[in-house]
Amino acid sequence: MKKLLTISSICFAGLTFSQSIEVKDGNEKFSTGSQYALTTTIYENNASDAISEWKKVLKDFKYEKVKDSDNEVFGDNILIKDWGNNPVDIYTKFEEDKKARTVKMSTAVDLGGTYLTSSDKDKTKLIEKMMKDFAVKMTKEPITAAVKAAEKQQGKLEDDQKDLEKDNKNLKEDIEDYKKKITKAEKEVVEKDVEIEKKKGEVNIQKKVVDASSGAVSEQAKSSKKILEKLQDQLKDLEKDKKNSKGDIEDNKKKIKKAEEDIKKNEEAQTKKKTEIDNQKKVVADVKKKLDAVN
Repeated sequence: MKKLLTISSICFAGLTFSQSIEVKDGNEKFSTGSQYALTTTIYENNASDAISEWKKVLKDFKYEKVKDSDNEVFGDNILIKDWGNNPVDIYTKFEEDKKARTVKMSTAVDLGGTYLTSSDKDKTKLIEKMMKDFAVKMTKEPITAAVKAAEKQQGKLEDDQKDLEKDNKNLKEDIEDYKKKITKAEKEVVEKDVEIEKKKGEVNIQKKVVDASSGAVSEQAKSSKKILEKLQDQLKDLEKDKKNSKGDIEDNKKKIKKAEEDIKKNEEAQTKKKTEIDNQKKVVADVKKKLDAVN
């Protein structure tokens, strides 16, 4: 698996290269000594990945052997069709600057006793194009991955925002529901007060009946007392219902207060989340701009 630079290292450290990746010529040191070479720079990547991918590029040609040692890739008897049927040896050295996050890439070509020089313009142009295309590709890969990661993070933040908005809506709907329950309970309390007063009147009347029947036969007295007890039980039930309704009113008032507090926290969280989203959008735009600058 390739190593990818973090979004923070790409987005916030800033890229140090100009818009165009250039290939220059000059002498560089290789395992075979100082040779004429073409040199370019890969940005935002590392030597290990560059070496691995460059070996694949060389293996796209017919070859006898492609290997690497001490950050130098050696392509033995590489056959480049545009140059005819004579194979060449390609030496490519990679020098990584971890702090700057750059990789200097230098290539020398042994044509078979002599090395490629600037005097052979056609062959030089082909190697130059290979190196530039490769440097652009290797520079773009980690930045492209950073764009995807930044967009993914933006999407996550936007999903979080939607969840907060949904929670806020639910809380407001809950408050309306609690208010309806309070209105209903308050109505029930009023109704229970009427029923309680009515039942108290029935109890008082029945008490008089019981008192009046105290000298009556036993069965009549028992019947009157039984009716009184039933009315008293009904009165207790009504009073209990009224108490429960009042309890519901208080519970729903507390729920409303809690929901209002939660709404306030939610709206504060939404404000913070919107700021995070705006910042992340800037991150995405910044990384895309850096990607577009590579050519």
